[in-house]
Amino acid sequence: MKNINKLIISLFLLTVAQILSSQYYKDINLKGNLKYKQFYITEDIYENSKNHLDDIRIVDKNGKEVPFVIENEESQRKQSENVVAQAKISERIVKSDRIEFVVKFNSQNPNEDLIGNILEIISKENFYTKYELFGSYNGKNWDKIVAGEIYKTPDKQNLTIKFNEKKYEYYKIVTPIDKGNIFDEAVLKYFNPKTESVKMVETNLPFEVEEKEKTTLLKIKTKNLPLKTVSIDVADDEFRREYNVSDGTKYYESGHIFKIPGSKSSLEINVEEVSGEDSIIIEIENEDNKPLKIKGIKGKYILEKIVFKATENGGYKIIFGNENLGKLNYDLAQINDMIKDRDFVDLGTLNKIEGKVAKNPKDFSVYYNIFIGIIAILLVVFMARKIGKKE
Repeated sequence: MKNINKLIISLFLLTVAQILSSQYYKDINLKGNLKYKQFYITEDIYENSKNHLDDIRIVDKNGKEVPFVIENEESQRKQSENVVAQAKISERIVKSDRIEFVVKFNSQNPNEDLIGNILEIISKENFYTKYELFGSYNGKNWDKIVAGEIYKTPDKQNLTIKFNEKKYEYYKIVTPIDKGNIFDEAVLKYFNPKTESVKMVETNLPFEVEEKEKTTLLKIKTKNLPLKTVSIDVADDEFRREYNVSDGTKYYESGHIFKIPGSKSSLEINVEEVSGEDSIIIEIENEDNKPLKIKGIKGKYILEKIVFKATENGGYKIIFGNENLGKLNYDLAQINDMIKDRDFVDLGTLNKIEGKVAKNPKDFSVYYNIFIGIIAILLVVFMARKIGKKE
């Protein structure tokens, strides 16, 4: 019984410790007169946040949470997409071995060509099918553009067809069998890579080198960054080695790195599939060669942004570091693409919250949690003593 009492007390102490766990914050320094603000997520936020940024919160001067949205690579690229035209299916042709969905787009300006490179279908039904996409200037003579698969399930969907820039007015999606009315409407879009809004940055990454038989193990700390590639700075002048990328349990990528005098070197490795892990392991096969002299590791990633609406003149903070917090979903995520006018704002230095929300005397939530934790401990101790006396 005494052991059980100790276990109960330990569990409650662990719970309270989690409540009082350290968090971090940065002041948000507002700029401009626009109501929507945005800023890039800095490396120290990535490194100290938990659950892949799901623990991030924006609060105002009163400690009240403010709706926000994190713009990842995909959502930032969408801002460079312009809707060219939208139309319903003009013709649906059912044949013995296939079904054809024809859409005719009309230009708002008769003197301008319809230029698109993305076709996005709108569907209310769940389905999966392979397809072929054709284009036509007159609705009679068709050119094949691309083939692939489209689908929609309760969990995920792929309703976007991308292709090289075209000037067609008619588009036809052909599926091999009759899937029914899988969609009724389509949107023609144009993605202009010249106005792409994503920003790639490079940073130094901490690493350790371990030699194991004929293999060099590079253990790279990701700092929780959404890494796309890593580049290895090698002192050796001439080499060619095979490599494998893993997280310690599963392999994701393989290839070779090389440096040859008078030739173009290749020292960049794709790590996108494993970048969500805390660390990345690159195994370099040396065979009978001496291990490479690794001088440094650099990682490249696309900066993610946070967008929020400022209704006060100041006092906003970004708070992070609590692993017990999960992702929030606000309406702002649904309308974010339509918000074009925003002010870029700056972040202050990294600060640690020690038992209270720093510089926020009106937010008593932390004190309340401490009080509840103390009461819980006192109740457990009281119950443990009662049970001990009965023994």
